[in-house]
Amino acid sequence: MSIVPDSPDHKDRPLTFLAAALWTVLVLLLDVFIVGMTEAGRAGAYLDIVSLTGCEALAYSVVFFGILRVHEPETSIRHVLALRRPSIIALILAIGVGVALSLPSEWLSQILEARFPRPPEEKEALDRLFSVATLGRRVALIATVVFIQPVFDELFYRGALFTPLRRTRRAETVILATAAFEALRSGTPRTMMLLLLASIVFAWVRAATGSIFPSIMARMAYMAVQVVPMVIHRELPKPTKLWLAGTLVVAVGGLFGLSLLSRRDARLLDARLGDGD
Repeated sequence: MSIVPDSPDHKDRPLTFLAAALWTVLVLLLDVFIVGMTEAGRAGAYLDIVSLTGCEALAYSVVFFGILRVHEPETSIRHVLALRRPSIIALILAIGVGVALSLPSEWLSQILEARFPRPPEEKEALDRLFSVATLGRRVALIATVVFIQPVFDELFYRGALFTPLRRTRRAETVILATAAFEALRSGTPRTMMLLLLASIVFAWVRAATGSIFPSIMARMAYMAVQVVPMVIHRELPKPTKLWLAGTLVVAVGGLFGLSLLSRRDARLLDARLGDGD
């Protein structure tokens, strides 16, 4: 029996929150399956950041085309993924928000690590996964974690899920829902908490600009601040109260700037019209 409705009208099968949650679970299951198959063919693949990223990208791609076929059969891929050109100022503000968000996130991560230390085997696996012992590993880590993974994460949660949900739901609920779906997929409670806060910000940036590009840039900047110092064997500044206050002010200022820009910039207004605003 075909899962595609007889009528091609996407309104016959609108994407609901339950359906979005099920698609998210399917991504997780597919990712686990593909990683398992890769590991069976090449031992140690689950500790190779390039292999893991490739498996995740394949899982995202399969599920995205399922969403497109079932819920948006007549809609262009460009529209569903919100590939709308934003203003340069919006991109700059988004990068600033991502950078400023990193230090408070790192501070919270250190607190959680001190109170809830990882099991030795988990810590060893992470150390091997994020090893920067060779130049090749350093390049691969930056390429995958800073550039490739943020693109696929944002295209799925703020594109494939966000756009169809936004068609019939308020922006606030879609922001919270897509952030929650992403956080729940992350696995451990520690990662869920950190990712939920960041994902809410990325989703808000996506909603305010009507485009996927600012949220991608914000996420890349967020990851770069955490990964690049590790790759070049540097440490982030100690998260003092002054540093935390300063970065929070910058993050809030960037979000406020995007909010103002979203009401005045013609390009952003046109982009938001694509979401139904």
